Order: sequence, then structure tokens, then C-alpha cells
Amino acid sequence: MLSDHVWFAVFPDDDGGGAAARELRRQAVQLFTHASGRPWLIGRWPPGEVTVAGVGTAMIAVFGRCSVGAAELTALIRDTPDIGVIEHRTRTLAGSFHLVASVSGMVWARGAASGTRRLFHTRVGGATVAADRADVLARLGDASVDERALALRLVTPAPAHTLEERSVWRGVHSVPSDHAIVLLPGGTSRVERWWRAPEAGLSLAEGAVRVADALSGAVATCTTGGGIVSADLSGGLDSTALCFLTARTGIRLVTHRWGAADVGNDDAVWARRARAALVEAEHQIAGTQRLSPWFSGLVDPRLPLDEPFRWVRGIARVPEITATLVDAGSRLHLSGQGADELFTGTALYLHDLLRVRPLAAVRAARGFRALHRWPLEATARALLDRESYRAAYDRAGRSLTDPVPRQHVPHLGWMLPARLPAWATDDAAALAREAVRDAAETAAPLAATRGRHATLAAVRAAGVTLRSLSALYRSAGIPLAAPFLDDTVVNAALAVRPEEQCTPFRYKPLLAEALRGVLPEELLTRRTKGDFSADAFAGLRYNRPDLVALTEELHLAKLGLVDPVGLREAVTGLHPSATALSHLEATLGVEAWLRSTRFDPHRPTAAFAMGGQP
Repeated sequence: MLSDHVWFAVFPDDDGGGAAARELRRQAVQLFTHASGRPWLIGRWPPGEVTVAGVGTAMIAVFGRCSVGAAELTALIRDTPDIGVIEHRTRTLAGSFHLVASVSGMVWARGAASGTRRLFHTRVGGATVAADRADVLARLGDASVDERALALRLVTPAPAHTLEERSVWRGVHSVPSDHAIVLLPGGTSRVERWWRAPEAGLSLAEGAVRVADALSGAVATCTTGGGIVSADLSGGLDSTALCFLTARTGIRLVTHRWGAADVGNDDAVWARRARAALVEAEHQIAGTQRLSPWFSGLVDPRLPLDEPFRWVRGIARVPEITATLVDAGSRLHLSGQGADELFTGTALYLHDLLRVRPLAAVRAARGFRALHRWPLEATARALLDRESYRAAYDRAGRSLTDPVPRQHVPHLGWMLPARLPAWATDDAAALAREAVRDAAETAAPLAATRGRHATLAAVRAAGVTLRSLSALYRSAGIPLAAPFLDDTVVNAALAVRPEEQCTPFRYKPLLAEALRGVLPEELLTRRTKGDFSADAFAGLRYNRPDLVALTEELHLAKLGLVDPVGLREAVTGLHPSATALSHLEATLGVEAWLRSTRFDPHRPTAAFAMGGQP
């Protein structure tokens, strides 16, 4: 049921908002009112999740981790009744949070620019209501599932950021991560831009100082209050960084890593070196035999999610991992999610660099060609391509059912080639094309250049994924934090010139420089990255009987989106590479979510039970 989840809803300061609030009040535990006494915020959240301050007719609430408390928030709003001033003053606060303000009848709300905290809105009677979960609003408005949105979720990778962030409920709309929603008396509302990426003008040395400060501040919001926190320690640079930064605060730290099936995965070697230097921390290691194989738990899932989740392969492991962390006393778990998107970078900046520094672009392109085995002619063609964003969007819609592109071909366009799986039906293809075509009419890139747009889109995709993963962890007993996706860290990384933070000649140079003096020097020298494809194939083999059974009662087939015979062949067939599993996982993610919601495709209105309860 809705009452099983952590959620909040935001209401305008008028009678329409009050009437809408009454519909959800019986599902809620907490309530805050506007200065007028009307309902402002209602929902269900744990102690310490929200900080509220008020001065006169001005109210402000922060949901999540934040570097300031009630006293500082009060000072921020004491001398101004202006929403714009309040927004400007709170923009540099560290942490990951929703911010909601109510000033003289106007309500302003936003999430995180990275997408880790999102907002949705819908019309209820004569009022616009916002919430941090789409299913809260779907329940309020008796909304049905949008088959076009589900068809888009079968596409891999998502053809564009706007389509990946689209709500899967009819009549429930997502607020773009870089926008806020404004609720006004009388039922009117609007969305407006609150965040823009900084100019990328800093050198590597300048940026490293800024990233180091931002990361330290982000981790501090996780450790404030003491107690015990835990963190992944895979052996990679990202998780290792968080462990050392956390240990420097003096808090009690529990590290956790799980083994890999591939004996060639050298994560264990580097994790062992990190553990040796973290002498005060407690270390947990879970072997593959102690955790459920990948792709387990998909036949009868219980997912506390308001949308499908692409990383569904590991959902059965989440409660197993969190159980050991809770037993160790951890109150918060840290993950390195988002660091790859920020610090590995994208070669798309070559397309932009060629126009201003052609020699530097050609030198870097040679390095990327050697690294990725790009053909010379294809590389030159990609660098010289001048396709517009709108044309790329149109082409993405037309090519959804084209063959998957060959490997080792550079993709330096506005978006990666997006494809539907072979088992998607003609109806699914028609719905997906229609959705892309409609979205293309108003689509705009996140930045003027391809490289910048691709980085921002990747960060937001990571944020969307982290949001669902956080819900899984919280439901299993422990909140999840990803400091690399905190807005202050994102801002710091984006302020560095792309050609200095993404190079074929060095691994994550910006992050490595920011961590100099924090990590032992030997840990900064790693150039490899662990591979878990062996775990994926082993899990697929182990769970093949259950997955075959799943295809025999397929919700997606009842909706007319997937051919169960084709999906069954994919489950039982051979896969030449791990990338071939991405389509399968996306489909299984949508199916698992539909099963979890107890969706009934034969009913025209909302037929689901929140939280997977019948």
C-alpha cells in the first residue's frame, strides 16, 4: 500500500489544494501547513528526513541530506519574502534533497539537478498537486498505466533523456530535473528553470581543488550526526574514494564488497590494498555463494518503485546485502554511483573540440581510436558530422527496429543508437515511434554542444537509476547515498574543461587529482575496471527455469507489447556478448514492475496495489 513507502506531496495554498489533500490524508502520517493553515506538505517519512523553518508567511522545507539545519534555513528566509532570492541562497547547499518553499501564497518546489530526487505533478479537481513519487499522484487521480511509456522502457539505450524521465502513468507528468514547479492560488501552475550547468573553463588543477572540496562536503552530510555508516568497497577508484573520505571524518565505517564470478576481475586485489590502509574500519566480504544469483526474484517481485527499473538483475541481492549492513549497525550506506558518468567522460567532446582546437582533437581521436579500435574512415565521418539535435531525434524514432550497430564503431552523435528488442511487437514499435515523434516537436538538447549534452544526459540517467536503487535499499532497511551525484559535486566536475577530464591517455584524471593526498598513491594508479558479465551469464543460466515460466504468463504480452515466444528464445538462447543482455534486462525490468504493481491490463483505469500488496 501507499502507506508502506516514504513519500510526500505538495499542495497549493488555496481551497482546491485543501480538497486534494483530504484525498491523501488518510494514507499519510505527517502534515505541515502553510502559514494560512491550509495543508502544505503531507506524506510519510522517517524521523530526521525533513527540516522545516518558517518566518511570518514564508515557510521552507528540505527533504533529505543537507549541510544546514533549521536555524540556518530560518536565517535564509528571515529578511526576504522573495522565492527567487530563497532559491539563489539555497543553490550552493551541500547534500541531496528536495527543496519546497511557501511564500505569501506561492509554492515553489524542486528536486536535484542530477535526477536523484525528482518531482511529478498532476491535476486533481481544480488544483495542481506535486509529489516525489509518481504513483502517489496516480493513486490520487485514479490514473492508468501509459502503454507508450512502457514501450519506450523497452528501448535500449533510452533514445533521449526526456523519454527516459517520462512518467509511466497517464496524466502524471515529470518535472525536468533542472526545473522547479510553481503552484499558484487558483489552480494555475508552471515549471521554470532553476539550474544551469556551469561554464567549463577550469583547468585540471583548478577543478581538482573544487571537486575535492565538494566531495568532502557531500560526504560530511552523510556522516554528520555520528553513529555508523557503511560504504561499498569494490576496489574501484570511486567506491575507494568514498571509503577514505568517510574514514577521514572519524565516524565508524563498515565497508562491504561482493565477489565476482570472473577470476580475471582484479577488483579483489585493489579492494584488499584499500582495506589494508583502512585499519580502523570493519570490513565485510560476501562471496558469490552467499548472494542470490543475478536475475533472481523476478517471478513474484515486491518492488517499492513507481516506475520500471533497468538494473533488475540484482534486486534479490539488495535485502541480503542490507541485512548484513543493518546487523553491523549502519544507519546509511554510501555508493559510488555516478562517478563513471562524471569522471570517465565521453569522447563526444572531440566533435566540439575539433571546431576550436583541431590539432588537440585529432591527437585525442588517435588515442580513442587505439583504445576502442575505431576504424579511421568511421572516426573521420563521426567527427565531421553536423546533424542537428532535432534531426537526430527524428532519426532515433525511425531507426528503433533497425539492426543493432556493429561494435567498434564510434558514435559521436547527439544520442546513442537506440533499438527495440527483437521480441517487441509491431504495436510496441508503433507506440514507441509515436512517443518519440511527439516528443521531438518540443525537444531541446541539454547543452549547445554534443559532448556537454551527452555528459548531462548521462548524469541524469545515473540519477534516475540511483533514485530507484535508493528506494530498494530504503525498503530493505537502510537509506542509500551517492555523494558523486550530489549537485555540488556535479557542478564542480562540470566546471572543468572536458578535454582535460576525459582523455584516452589517463583514467579519470580529474577524480585522481582531487583524491591526491586522500588515497594512498598506489591506489591512484589503477587503470583497469572490473567486469561482471560472468555473473550475468551465470545468473541467467541458474534462473532459466523461472524466467521461462515468467514468459508463459507475461504481463507485457497481455498489453500487446512483447512476443512471449521471442522473449523465451532470448532467455534460453546463446548471447555472444554481455551487451546483448541489456535488452533482456530492460524487458525483464518492465515485466517485474508490472507484476509488482499487480497491474491488471483488462481494466481501463488504475488497477494496481501500491507496493506490490494484493
